[in-house]
Amino acid sequence: MRGALISFRPCSRYTQPQATKGREMDKSIAVLGTGANGSCIAADLTRKGHDVVLIDQWPEHVEAMRADGLHIAMPDEDLHVAVRAHHLCDVCTMNTRFDVVLLAPKAYDTRWMAEFIKPYLAEDGLAVGIQNAMMQDEIASVVGANRTIGCVVELSSEIFTPGRVQRNTPPAKTWFGVGSLDPRMDGRVAEIQ
Repeated sequence: MRGALISFRPCSRYTQPQATKGREMDKSIAVLGTGANGSCIAADLTRKGHDVVLIDQWPEHVEAMRADGLHIAMPDEDLHVAVRAHHLCDVCTMNTRFDVVLLAPKAYDTRWMAEFIKPYLAEDGLAVGIQNAMMQDEIASVVGANRTIGCVVELSSEIFTPGRVQRNTPPAKTWFGVGSLDPRMDGRVAEIQ
């Protein structure tokens, strides 16, 4: 069943983001759409020492994260991490281009969010749709297949209160399958693992 849903290539599977050495640690990462899953992924990356900026359209959520960090309640652990959270309207004041943009909005917000972040994606940057590979073609139509990586995620979480997420899938059982849409991108998949 999984293979039938994945049209990108090659798919490699890994679990939690790992602390990395060298060039990967200094990549600037934006998580665009920090609802439940986007917040969990951003918190994991931040905890591992990556340079992560969270961007969201829910003002109360952004303000809660700014004031008291991000709280992730999990079956075996509670995580509280300080994050750099920004409203959509803050992005125009940033003087940065991101090496990696993880797009985590609802499917119906994908196209406009890809258009929104395109000017802030580095020329050789990667846009990764972390919406279970359903929107990679939409993202590629905006930023180009040569800058798009597809991703399938096993992660269940929910958010009802700003700044607080209930994560149902513990980190040890969370996994990501990533792959390229364009064979010329096969070598770049490892950059986001």
